[in-house]
Parts: sequence; structure tokens; C-alpha cells
Amino acid sequence: MRRLNVGLPDAITRVTEYVPEIVAYIEKIIENGYAYAANGSVYFDVGKFGNHQNHKYAKLEPTSAQDIDKLAEGEGANQVGDTTADKKNPQDFALWKKVKEGEPSWDSPWG
Repeated sequence: MRRLNVGLPDAITRVTEYVPEIVAYIEKIIENGYAYAANGSVYFDVGKFGNHQNHKYAKLEPTSAQDIDKLAEGEGANQVGDTTADKKNPQDFALWKKVKEGEPSWDSPWG
């Protein structure tokens, strides 16, 4: 990082220190109608978000919105089984993933 002239961090945090805040944030996204729970996971509803008059999904990189290879790469190794049946739309992405056997897990309303 020094060679790139990037300052070193003043503090290092772990995502596991903020799981309750993450759960609360996801609950708010669901409450607002832009995410849904399915089979122990929670997915962001890309279609519903994009249909809102003040929102445009993929605004920063519109050519990637329909790229099936990038969608598959995004799910990749984190996928538990075939999640396509759980999603309303193949573009929807996970905000919370169902736990895999043998992996660490945290309590949530979804599993």
C-alpha cells in the first residue's frame, strides 16, 4: 500500500462485529419492498427497485445488467445448491446467504 501511496488504516474492523446492524439494514430493505426472503436466504429485488420512478438499477454499469456470466460469477462459490428456483429474477442477488454445512453462521430472522 505504501508503494501505491495509499495511507494505512487507523482501525481494522471485521464484518462479524456488525452482524446485528447488517441484519437490521436488510430488514429495512425488506420493509421498503426491495428484498425478499426465500429458503433461508434474502435477495435484493432488482426488478422492483428498477421499476421505481426514482431508481435505475445498473446506472453505473448498464452493459453488465444482463451479463449472465457476471451474474453466475457473482453467485459462484457462495451458492448453496441451485438458488435460481428461490429467486424471482436471475438478476436478483443475495443480501444474506443460507448457511452451508460446516461453515460459521449467525442468528438472523431468516436462518
